[in-house]
Amino acid sequence: MLIASPRVPFPLAFPGGQAGSTPIADRGVFELSLAGKAVGTEDFQIRSSAEKVEAQAEIHLRVERDGKTIDVKMFPSLVLDPQLQPLTYAWKQKGSQSSQLEVNFRVSPVQALYKTVNGQEDRRDFNLPKDVVVLDDNVVHHYQLVVDRYALTTGGKQTLNAFIPQEAVPGSLTIEETGAEPTSVQGSTLNLHHLVITTELAHVSLWVDEQRRLERLSIPESQFEAVRRH
Repeated sequence: MLIASPRVPFPLAFPGGQAGSTPIADRGVFELSLAGKAVGTEDFQIRSSAEKVEAQAEIHLRVERDGKTIDVKMFPSLVLDPQLQPLTYAWKQKGSQSSQLEVNFRVSPVQALYKTVNGQEDRRDFNLPKDVVVLDDNVVHHYQLVVDRYALTTGGKQTLNAFIPQEAVPGSLTIEETGAEPTSVQGSTLNLHHLVITTELAHVSLWVDEQRRLERLSIPESQFEAVRRH
């Protein structure tokens, strides 16, 4: 899902436990690598008010493909309600190939507008449940929002409906915690909670701290990793 077109409750209780009970606020930078080689950064911010949660980022990727270096910037912007159900999503890509999309989750069916690299418009409708989680390609902080959704309940193994806007693909995922473990983050060893997300295409490992902040993400199938900068 990233770069590649990819049992037990928490032993230490997370803050919150009820939808909207704890405002979500987070800002940081993820350093991105592919097969051990640095390929970019994601500078993100998540902020909340009484009416909504906003999650935005600037993502810079530089990857080699067919012997050429591709340099792009992406700007995802997701707005959710206090229960972390999506309201709107917008995504723009700037670089050698530019494109954008907009998704309106407030209506049923959900409406999406895609503007392709050749300037054409593609409008599509999707029959999605209201509680769908948005996990777009190459957007790491969306996994932080999945962790926040997971923390609204008592833990255990959960199944969530998911949607990948760039691929126009609905689906589902399971998420569960496998326990706390020492984890290496930028040369330091931290005791973090390990969560595993399973989709039809990949297994995604997440390591989060006691404040449920995502510190590290790994997708072995695509050799992709993201680590929070400290």
